[in-house]
Amino acid sequence: MGKKTRTRQSNLSHPIDQNALDDFKKKYQHDAFCKDKLRDLRKARKFLEYILKPEALAVLDLGRLQIAPETFVDEDLKRLYVDVLYRIPFQGSNETIVVFILIELKTENDKWTIFQLVRYVIRIWDREFNTVAVAAHAPDATEEDKKRFEDFLLPIIFPIIFHYGEKKFTAPTDVSELIQKLRGLESMEEFALNMKAFLCDTAQLASEEFPEDPELSVLFMTLQAVFSKDVVAELIKIYEKLQPTFHLQESQEVWRDALHYATTSAKLFKHQDYNNLIKEIQKKGVPMSTSLLDELIAEGEAKGITKGITKGITKGRAEGKTEFGRNAVLSLLRKRFVKVPKKIETAIRQMNDPIALESLVIDAATCPTLCEFSDALR
Repeated sequence: MGKKTRTRQSNLSHPIDQNALDDFKKKYQHDAFCKDKLRDLRKARKFLEYILKPEALAVLDLGRLQIAPETFVDEDLKRLYVDVLYRIPFQGSNETIVVFILIELKTENDKWTIFQLVRYVIRIWDREFNTVAVAAHAPDATEEDKKRFEDFLLPIIFPIIFHYGEKKFTAPTDVSELIQKLRGLESMEEFALNMKAFLCDTAQLASEEFPEDPELSVLFMTLQAVFSKDVVAELIKIYEKLQPTFHLQESQEVWRDALHYATTSAKLFKHQDYNNLIKEIQKKGVPMSTSLLDELIAEGEAKGITKGITKGITKGRAEGKTEFGRNAVLSLLRKRFVKVPKKIETAIRQMNDPIALESLVIDAATCPTLCEFSDALR
């Protein structure tokens, strides 16, 4: 893996459609932002306290909440990646008596979302059953292993569709809506397999329905801002929400994350909006200990956006696109495989060709293993 710049061909059978690639990168940014927040155990507990009913919170031990494994192998050996999966024990119980919270992230109205959740539920049950069964039938199985298998029941799984998009989510949330209806069989419908998902749709939430927790509320506000017609106005609301606690490092980090996500992902955020946002923030006159305003200005200059940048604009934009490509590839690999070998990371960091990096984004999202991705990198 040398340092020279290479223009590589995609290993896909068809040439890359730029619009499709841009849409893919946008969706990746949306998913990555949400997954990062919901996989943080502290934020996850706050989110579940907002989502779940009081009677559920009374019996579930959120203090022992865990992020569960997210990868399953389908019967045709394709990998399935659950967006977010929580494992929560009951209060006062051992770790074998648990509830799973399954969250599917969506930015569009996908008719088959609920069917996808059904497939995930079956695989979670299959994995839990096999774990207990294999231990009970192993040559060195203990009486405890056998007893556990004898008493085993499938765990409760609550599926949640977390939608954050431009329009309201109107796709089915009940499997029965996807099943054929035939006259004369109405009396038998109760025997047909069914599952219903809870829908959390930020596109339908009014500000007074947001969580009381400021950090979680800002998350919902940010998800709405990205699809707003006036991104700057929504970002100012977020800024004002955090303004009383800007003396805290945590609040500044929340603002930085929201700002970066919104300005890089919102399709209606224009170049001039950087200038407008900076002016509005300056009017607030709130000192920020880590110079967040300077960071915003610097980011705008790096993209050739703010005033006073008359030289090297083309170069600045190209460098910004290249850096985004490197970060997108590495972030995708970390989300899928957790740890990226130093050799692969170094090779990606040394790439300077934005076209090649765009192709690598596809590879990072589709290669089944790191070994195959490494082959595509060469």
